[in-house]
Amino acid sequence: MSGNERMRAIIGAAVTLIFFVGAPYMLPKYLPPNIAQLLAESGFDLQGFINEVMILGAVTAALTLAKGFAGKASPVSLLINVAQNVATLVFMVVLLGAGDVSSLGVTSFTFSSENTTNYMVMDFRVFIYFTVLTVALRVVEVYLDWDEARVEAMPPGRIPP
Repeated sequence: MSGNERMRAIIGAAVTLIFFVGAPYMLPKYLPPNIAQLLAESGFDLQGFINEVMILGAVTAALTLAKGFAGKASPVSLLINVAQNVATLVFMVVLLGAGDVSSLGVTSFTFSSENTTNYMVMDFRVFIYFTVLTVALRVVEVYLDWDEARVEAMPPGRIPP
């Protein structure tokens, strides 16, 4: 690995930490009180959602950093790339499930006012299915890229398996 690729990995990990850990950590301080009250009344666990995004951000930043220091032909690189794609899938499930991973994209909110109660259900499962398909195709692509890099890294004259 060249120094340029390592520096790019360090910068990428820092940017990921800023956007997916630092920004969500600061979000509740800048959220207007009426929005926070509306979210609390609807049953949305904002702090739990923020914690899940921050954990996924930290994991993604660590994977980005490790990817920069692993050789393209190493099995570790393959595992890191697959893990990044799985983290993307988990992030989409958390995002579309409004923080509830077990809902798999079906989100429900309850809004109550003086005499009425509104119950809203949003079904985003089709987006989850598309994300699963996309991640599966990306894993295949990552494997093919890794296999190509592994063959190119072989010594001259060696017959690839």
